[in-house]
Amino acid sequence: MQKQMTIAKKLERQKLKAMEPKRENESDGFKAEEYWLNKEGCPVETVPIRKMTKKQLQRDLDASMSLGNQYFGYNWIDFAGIRIQATPPIERFYGVSAFLSIYNPQVEGNGPYSAATIFISNGKGQNVEEIQVGWIVHPSLNGDTRTHLYTKWTVDGYQKTGCYNTKCPGFIQLSRVIPIDYAFPRTSEIESYYKEEVLLRLYQTEYFDYHLTMPVMNEEIGMWPYEVFDKLSANAGDLVQYGGKVYTPGGQYITPPMGNGKFRGGHWLLTSYMRKVLYEIEVDGIKQQVSPDESKVEPRESRCFYEGNHYNANDGYWDYNFLFGGAGGGDQSEFCQY
Repeated sequence: MQKQMTIAKKLERQKLKAMEPKRENESDGFKAEEYWLNKEGCPVETVPIRKMTKKQLQRDLDASMSLGNQYFGYNWIDFAGIRIQATPPIERFYGVSAFLSIYNPQVEGNGPYSAATIFISNGKGQNVEEIQVGWIVHPSLNGDTRTHLYTKWTVDGYQKTGCYNTKCPGFIQLSRVIPIDYAFPRTSEIESYYKEEVLLRLYQTEYFDYHLTMPVMNEEIGMWPYEVFDKLSANAGDLVQYGGKVYTPGGQYITPPMGNGKFRGGHWLLTSYMRKVLYEIEVDGIKQQVSPDESKVEPRESRCFYEGNHYNANDGYWDYNFLFGGAGGGDQSEFCQY
């Protein structure tokens, strides 16, 4: 019996290894020369700041003004993914990280967006403090339908504080190569074995600041000084979440797609995924990044959007991973597209 179990585990590892997306080198990320005309980014000790027109300023204002409506109008927001609450023996979370497969879902009109995001928060409702990071397709915010890096944060449930990227004081750009609204030059194709990914890490430092990095590229994107937050700075996070998120403004009844616009449970080739999902906790007095405790993971689905296949492969590549997404469609689940 023991021999049979060993063989079964070996076959399962071989199967997962064969399922790994093909990349010539895991460090083959996005390079400065793909984004900058000068091939190298800003001069030393300077950072990229987007030049704004009056139209862009108004667009940013409209996008940020809608944050409160998005947060409190839960019928307008759909989330599919996983969440983990801090419960004993976990006292608090000091960070989150994951590889996100990058896609370019079709989003049209003013207001809607589709994102893949990881976030850390503390508190509930109007008292929540939260940081989200990931990729987003948001025409109203970015003025195009490309897939952009993004962040969004608040200290009061998006009532009076918080915004996207550097649209208000809070997030400080540090990288001279990768701006926080970076447009990814390539995205994944459905059914292709070559998947574009980005590894994002958001974590609290010993000085209580929060930093956003792209570890594969060895790039520190930016930071939130500890003064920006209250509970998140003093007590770190009590909740972490990973998954897809779409927003549909009131009065619109067709939701945009999430992920790559499909959900095929068990098929990473056809579905958006996150892999090597980690959170940072304190173990024996030392902060460590660890895979989620499977008994604490809460899967979440919403109307036309789904999550599945969450488990820990323990193989050094997929480790804790899950699938998410959906085509969107009508306001009621019976009218969803598949």
